Amino acid sequence: MYERRLSVTNALIIINVVVFFVGIMVQREALLAIPYPGAPRTSIFEIACSYSWFTCFLEGGLWRLITYQFVHANFGHILFNMWALYFFGPAVENAMTPKRFLAFYLACGVAGALFSSLLAGLNLYTALPDVPQNELICNQLAAFAGYTGQVQCWEMIPLVGASAAIYGVMVACAFMYPDVHISLLFPPVTLRLRTFAIIIIALATGTILFNLSNAGGEAGHLGGIIMGAIIMSIWKYRLLHNRY
Repeated sequence: MYERRLSVTNALIIINVVVFFVGIMVQREALLAIPYPGAPRTSIFEIACSYSWFTCFLEGGLWRLITYQFVHANFGHILFNMWALYFFGPAVENAMTPKRFLAFYLACGVAGALFSSLLAGLNLYTALPDVPQNELICNQLAAFAGYTGQVQCWEMIPLVGASAAIYGVMVACAFMYPDVHISLLFPPVTLRLRTFAIIIIALATGTILFNLSNAGGEAGHLGGIIMGAIIMSIWKYRLLHNRY
């Protein structure tokens, strides 16, 4: 008897949605993913699972490279990401097989987090103006979290969301089906997947270079795109190499 299994794409969507709505119901005071008295209340998952260089490498929370990918800041954030995953994910999963797709997805997400920190560390974008008062606040927060060393503000920049992984999936889809046409809701245009990929790469790069709003998030997107492109380039080379 045929048994229909839950696809990796659908499983990822379900996990993200459940985490989001549970996070709405379970909140506590926090600031930059560090418990801090008087700070705004936020999802318990943002506190325990979000990524920053500080929480991941200085505090040792390496799991955050994975868990941050399942946490979203608001309804619009998760709606866009899950819509994109639902649209692009099945085609890539079917081509890669479920296990490879999951590994690819998570690898793009990890690359996004690390690339975002890399560009911040190189001062290619800033989340806060580079003034002594902000460095003092960041070190006070680190001390409150129990860290005795000195930190820089870029190390405290938090990152959440599946965007880096999903941008990697989008690029993979563009590699496999470059001439397929897609219709966007906003703006209401129809364009080839290859063109769409070039546009999102240009937008992410421009946002970082001009240090516009959400430059850190776009740096993460670009990291996922780069990792996705590298993996797909290797995959396509192997396919062509094995063909002859």
